[in-house]
Amino acid sequence: PPRSTLFPYTTLFRSALMDLVGGNYLEGNLRVMALRGRIVVVGLTAGATAQFNMGVLLRKRLTMVGTVLRARALEEKIALARNFSERGVPLFEDGRFKPVVDRVFPFDEIRAAHALMESNETFGKIVLRWS
Repeated sequence: PPRSTLFPYTTLFRSALMDLVGGNYLEGNLRVMALRGRIVVVGLTAGATAQFNMGVLLRKRLTMVGTVLRARALEEKIALARNFSERGVPLFEDGRFKPVVDRVFPFDEIRAAHALMESNETFGKIVLRWS
């Protein structure tokens, strides 16, 4: 199901959330945050503006930060990549972090993968496999 339909049914609260989408997803992101949680906005594919209830931000004592990589110096990007390699990759390797994958397509089905992406009926990444 689309991500937006899942928010009303979740009972899990998150202490940290990385928002790659922005736009109207902000309201749902705020709803699933735990007390004193942190939201880092790094992408705006759903839009750069959003209306939200600032009372939720205050009641939950949330911290929201925005950042981009594109405007950063090459040296800073290199340092961030190294830091992720050292601290982030091991979390995936040992299973503490798991990527959310909706579907895997062989590369020769790229049109079907693109159609699925355009449908906005996915939850997780669409992966293309070359074999």
